[in-house]
Amino acid sequence: MIKISADQINHKVGSPYYLILGSDPYLQHYVQTELRKSFLQKGFDDQLTFVIDYQTDWTAIYDSCQAMNLFSANTLIFLDFGEGSLNAAITTKLNTLSEVLTPGIALVITLNKITKSQENATWYKALSDKLVVVNCTTPDTLQLPQWIKNHLQQQQMTIEPKAIELLCYCYEGNLLALTQIIAQLKLLYPNQSISYDEVENNINDSAIFTPYHWTDAMIANKTKRAIHILQQLKINEFEPLILLRIVQRELILMINLKKGLQQKSLKQVFDEYKVWQNKRTIYTSYLNRCDINDLFNLLAKLTEIEISLKHNNQARIWDAMFNLSMQFMGLDKC
Repeated sequence: MIKISADQINHKVGSPYYLILGSDPYLQHYVQTELRKSFLQKGFDDQLTFVIDYQTDWTAIYDSCQAMNLFSANTLIFLDFGEGSLNAAITTKLNTLSEVLTPGIALVITLNKITKSQENATWYKALSDKLVVVNCTTPDTLQLPQWIKNHLQQQQMTIEPKAIELLCYCYEGNLLALTQIIAQLKLLYPNQSISYDEVENNINDSAIFTPYHWTDAMIANKTKRAIHILQQLKINEFEPLILLRIVQRELILMINLKKGLQQKSLKQVFDEYKVWQNKRTIYTSYLNRCDINDLFNLLAKLTEIEISLKHNNQARIWDAMFNLSMQFMGLDKC
């Protein structure tokens, strides 16, 4: 098994089996397109796509493999899970599929995620010797600058470092819009180094965030980032009640961690409440700054906002959310 990033796909097109893993739509489409072109050049003229859900006709998929064998044709089969995931029933179907694959069949599976236990399935083990796993996870805020630099290198473009920072700010989480603006800049300013002002004059704030980006930014005390994320969530008309529920869970977790630290070590309470390893650093810093009474005050403030929301006070709800965000980061001891 080989694991690669999406931008390495052109260097790893010799395998018959690919697992596109990750939910970024731009990266998924890019990898699928590159594989289609590559296999077409290798004589895989028949390219079939099946959307996998509870209504999928697996008999048609099996028949496609067997029918192509009869005519000695090469066939490329795409199994696209969309937003769906693996379950026991589908795993059984994939196990059967792995038994009927022949050298004339190439297989590309697009899946948002796979668990360690699912990697123990028969189909995964059967394909693993020739499997290329392509990471199509959206680059995070730390990975994005290098991703942009790599993309610019592929496009034979040069952009000022400060302008790259601006692109990161305005297009985080939205690779499709990011690549489109880079292509536009290439047309506008060919054969030259592109300045900060030239980038600024042509961009829009098109960053796409989840509520978890917002809570992570608040916990990490990144004020500018937290406010930017909340602004984008507002622009995209994200449901405020969902945001409140997510912040509520974080506050309750912090309170429980604080209580646990009175009798246990930091590692013990993190393990007890299953805090992800990649979040423990920012949680540790926040807990060191926080007083438990301040956390209870924040929880009370959140309840006030929720009551106001339920009384249809929509006009000021986002102002209250911004104030809550600032309070979360700007408490005297937190």
